[in-house]
Amino acid sequence: MLTGIQLRAYPTQHQKLILSQWMGCARFVWNAKCDEDKYFRGFARKFATFDHYYETQDQKYAHFKSDEISSWLANCPSTIQKNSTVNWYNTLKKSIKGLCGRPKRKKKTDKGSIHLTSDLFEFRTERNKRKLYIGGKNLI
Repeated sequence: MLTGIQLRAYPTQHQKLILSQWMGCARFVWNAKCDEDKYFRGFARKFATFDHYYETQDQKYAHFKSDEISSWLANCPSTIQKNSTVNWYNTLKKSIKGLCGRPKRKKKTDKGSIHLTSDLFEFRTERNKRKLYIGGKNLI
């Protein structure tokens, strides 16, 4: 069963800027979920049982979109934020099972990566060349 295709693309300078901004947004959401997890673990050590702590972990990310603190996050497609949260949650579940370590904060110097779904990019053929278009409904 084919679940995805990995391609090498050569984006323009403008597309590189957009992709790097999206990677920054995904890193921000990942790090915020790591900080939230650290807070919940500290709270659970003092006041809650072990099983109750894991029930509080979820895949919500909308509370990180704050007009005062992170207004720039509204410019990022929600698919990017959702994928980052889902990846974080899956890593947490695997760490609970003992298959990997806990999710850790990502540094800005880390090689960034994001999962792009078909609603965020498109390859079009123009003059016998394939061109990459990224973005939401208005592909750039």
